[in-house]
Amino acid sequence: MFQNQYDIIVIGAGPAGLMAAIESGKSSGGILIFEKMRKPALKLKISGKGRCNITNSANLKDFISHFGKNGRFLKFAFAEFFNTDLLEYFEKLGIRFKLERGGRYFPQNNSAMDIAKALLDKAKSLNIPLSANSEVIDIAKSPDEKFIITINKNTQRIQIKADKVVLATGGKSYPQTGSSGAGYKLASQLGHTITPVSPSLVPVETKGNTAKKLQGLSLRNVKVKIWCKNKKVDERFGEMLFTDFGVSGPIILSLSKTIVKLIDDKQKVFITIDLKPALDHKMVDQRILKEINEHGKQSYKNLLKRLLPGKLIPVFIEKLKILEGKQLNQINSEERKKLSMLLKEFQLEVTGYRSFDSAIVTSGGICTKEINLQTMESKLVKGLYFAGEIIDIDADTGGFNLQAAFSTGWIAGRAMKVSTQKTGSDLE
Repeated sequence: MFQNQYDIIVIGAGPAGLMAAIESGKSSGGILIFEKMRKPALKLKISGKGRCNITNSANLKDFISHFGKNGRFLKFAFAEFFNTDLLEYFEKLGIRFKLERGGRYFPQNNSAMDIAKALLDKAKSLNIPLSANSEVIDIAKSPDEKFIITINKNTQRIQIKADKVVLATGGKSYPQTGSSGAGYKLASQLGHTITPVSPSLVPVETKGNTAKKLQGLSLRNVKVKIWCKNKKVDERFGEMLFTDFGVSGPIILSLSKTIVKLIDDKQKVFITIDLKPALDHKMVDQRILKEINEHGKQSYKNLLKRLLPGKLIPVFIEKLKILEGKQLNQINSEERKKLSMLLKEFQLEVTGYRSFDSAIVTSGGICTKEINLQTMESKLVKGLYFAGEIIDIDADTGGFNLQAAFSTGWIAGRAMKVSTQKTGSDLE
């Protein structure tokens, strides 16, 4: 079934692993991809709700800023293989793209399946074998500096040797697609440090039944702020969504990494939603005063209809405790200020966050200080490479994380190709 030895073993057939295999320059006999699931690239196939937000149009500096403090680790990889390179790469494979709001690139036909198929077809055309249903359960180094890899396939344990290994097993998010965190254990066996992992780009749970009452309501062009100990910690502008358990949507997911850390530190966390971010508090109050002066005999509820989506109106009425039939000219200054405040600071207390099952990516992973950023090779173990989400790099939603997976896979593959060529020339 398998050879006794390979030049390269790639563990994980996601975007990073497939890219590394393709760019390694190896074909049948020299390389083998192991995938623990029955089918490869399962997470890629469902990315972007099945549409695959493959990258973002942001410039290099802005792009890197979306990864936080570890973004600098990706500077070299992005300098070598960035968003325009990735789009051209797939265009050569027959995929066309469109640019949408927020600089997000999607395939023109909105099919993540086509992105996965293009990669798999490319690997197949290069005669790169892929073994599915093959779980790597152990890696060790032999006295002759070869990697000894133990695989569990169809309940049978098999051992093979390799000169180089790429760990591209993903993180722990969406474990049903194969991202179980097993790669961390393999890296630990070889001496690597694992930065503690947690869900990232994950929906947030809130106190009470307010969110449940608003379930399904999507708000656009709002500003959400995180508060802890009466201090603003972070904020985002854009779109969010109410769910039966709390809040989700692009800006909530982007803020979730900060929220998760605060919750894990046992901090009390609140979020406020600014429903009128284009207006300051004074301007909102003036808007309400104008409505009162112009429509004084109308009911207070009619004003809310002009200010809010329908689902929010009963929630506002409940929170403000103003009779919905009350005329606008009967609203006193205190009631007006409460309305103004609620429009600018609609508050929810955060009680937790969803599990890895609901997280788009994983925060934490292989410590970047232990990886050569120019090759993705381990600084601790010669011949060991990392690519994709297994590394401690995670970003906001918007195509940033997939670009990182492809770029690190590309760098690892090219580095192994150069390394193999040098080794070959040394032997001549």
